[in-house]
Amino acid sequence: MIFDIYTIFPGIFTSFLAESLLNKAQAKGLLSFNLINPRDFSDDLHKTVDDRPYGGGPGMVMKPEPLTMALESSLSLFEALPWVVHLSPSGSLLTQKKVRELASRPRIALVCGRYEGIDQRFVDLFANEEISIGDYVINGGEVAAMVIIEAVARLLPGFLGKEESLIEESHSHGLLEHPHYTRPPSFRWREVPKILFSGHHAQVAAYRLAEALEKTRSVRPELLDRPGLEDEVAQALSRPGAPLSGQKRKTMKTAEFQGTSFPVDDEGFLLDPELWSPVWVEMIRQSEDIDEITEEHVEFMMLLREYNQEHGHPPRVRDMTMVTGFKLKFIYELFPSGPGKGACKMAGLSKPDGCA
Repeated sequence: MIFDIYTIFPGIFTSFLAESLLNKAQAKGLLSFNLINPRDFSDDLHKTVDDRPYGGGPGMVMKPEPLTMALESSLSLFEALPWVVHLSPSGSLLTQKKVRELASRPRIALVCGRYEGIDQRFVDLFANEEISIGDYVINGGEVAAMVIIEAVARLLPGFLGKEESLIEESHSHGLLEHPHYTRPPSFRWREVPKILFSGHHAQVAAYRLAEALEKTRSVRPELLDRPGLEDEVAQALSRPGAPLSGQKRKTMKTAEFQGTSFPVDDEGFLLDPELWSPVWVEMIRQSEDIDEITEEHVEFMMLLREYNQEHGHPPRVRDMTMVTGFKLKFIYELFPSGPGKGACKMAGLSKPDGCA
């Protein structure tokens, strides 16, 4: 595939095209790029490519002649014009569907506007379409051209190491992509959803689909306007291997005490153990109706926090006597709500396994 890039700032593309997968694709012959500077086709001493707009107004407008000569001079005699894309905030919005359409074309010319824009006569004569990458304005079309190059190139056969990477990406099927997780299994206050450790591929797939639907509904609800989309998702979720029960994501709330705000989950456990403080301990002490914090309270909490730091999660309730050396009866004397609801909560840790 060939990209012809028309820009008065070709140096912007130097490192972009020489790095990562784009560089490898060029080495394999999958892609080639032609950087064409309209200034090289200006016929005056100063290589002028812009002029004041007719009708007045601020800024300058790119002249049609240098761009036209640049476009025509870059082609061999009788060679057909490439698919010419004018990158403009006035264009139609770039979508994954549009990216797939562009990926089917053997040669694309990306015309990068600058200043107030390009003389409309050039656009009318040569542009097959105008594309915008979003409802905002940037300095020129170069960044937008990079976005199109990346989006289109990765759809070409052989560009990605694993073609299946394309299957579940955001927008590929009308939904945003599900969240991703990797090691460690516990990081700060966040745990990897247990279903991802199940090894049950159908359940994992259904869980990810449900997460993608939830994220799309929350972030980009307009994407769900496609007729039949939610019915398709509901049908997929009703198949064998739907998400396991009890896989609800923790939601964040705020607990206020003595002028301090703490992020907590639905059950009041601190979501970030790094925010643990004497203020937090005092708040839990009062809520647990503990008369005073003793040395034993502090020692038990520190043992729990040391274990949590080493393993990424607090010890299971049934293991706490072995981990800390405290007898279960004495733990309940220190923490009336028990080693899970009372001790772990006061220690600023998440709810441990085995805690009802």
